[in-house]
Amino acid sequence: MTVLEKESAIRPDALGIDGLTLGIGSGASAVPLLDGVTVRVGRGETVGLVGESGSGKSLTARAALGMFPRGARATGAVTVAGVDVLAAGRAALRDLRRTRASMIFQDPRAAINPVRRVGDYLTEGLRARGVPSREAAATALELLEQVGIRDPRGALRRHPHEFSGGMLQRVVIAGALSTEPDVLLADEPTTALDVTTQAEVIALLKEMQRTRGTGMLFVTHDLDLAAAICDRVYVMYAGRIVEEAAGTALFSAPAHPYTKALLEASPPVHGDRTEIKAIKGRPRSLAEAPSGCAFRDRCPLAGDDCAASVPATRAHGTSAVACVRPEEVAR
Repeated sequence: MTVLEKESAIRPDALGIDGLTLGIGSGASAVPLLDGVTVRVGRGETVGLVGESGSGKSLTARAALGMFPRGARATGAVTVAGVDVLAAGRAALRDLRRTRASMIFQDPRAAINPVRRVGDYLTEGLRARGVPSREAAATALELLEQVGIRDPRGALRRHPHEFSGGMLQRVVIAGALSTEPDVLLADEPTTALDVTTQAEVIALLKEMQRTRGTGMLFVTHDLDLAAAICDRVYVMYAGRIVEEAAGTALFSAPAHPYTKALLEASPPVHGDRTEIKAIKGRPRSLAEAPSGCAFRDRCPLAGDDCAASVPATRAHGTSAVACVRPEEVAR
């Protein structure tokens, strides 16, 4: 057990993904998507999941709700608020999604039924939990006000196409908060929002965590945002977790070459101006990754030993890292 796992074991997990391996098809034609992914989120904890597009972040978040691609085969364990997701039937998954776990999707227009009014979308889950219609409508109105929707009463009567992308994302966030979930899966939740609204929404999410003990998995490309709000951060590449560390430690002393490359490719918000260094090559999917370490064809530290096998995750300082030479990263 790593240092971080010992710390997180103090409180029970709101979300536990252990050794999740996911693929489509079987035999020689099988396409691997995730390999041995382990992600844990404690109650009241904010955990970041970062990496380039195509690394498997959204797929991992969706796995918590049992939302796998058609024809996918999953092994390992996925537990959300005490529910065994991989073993749960349709009824149990439906109950989980509407009462105990919520997700903020990247594309708000794909997340809302376009022919239903926003008010119906926001109150449906509340009414399913037995909340009276009048109280559900009042709660929906309050949520729209909290996420910064102008004329929230009028917004309840409007359809999704009558909102801009940023405003509709606020509606989706309000919907995710309406059920007061035990687990919140936030997939790039603030991408379409301006900086001021982003700060307001983050404050709202953190307040919900404080009062309800909600665990949040925060998927993002914004490394500065992850550093600011996350207790721990997982770094993902080609369908595998390559590093886990406390938020501050990850960004001050990365232990994996990929983490360091991500930080060097991200423009700093504070401090002196520094040169932005692009990561050579292109992101790999698990299916096309080279043998051994998937990052080795883009890594400046790669050697012949990196091709021998997939590096095992091991403790390095305060981090858990899948690399054969993490001690060279800081040089």
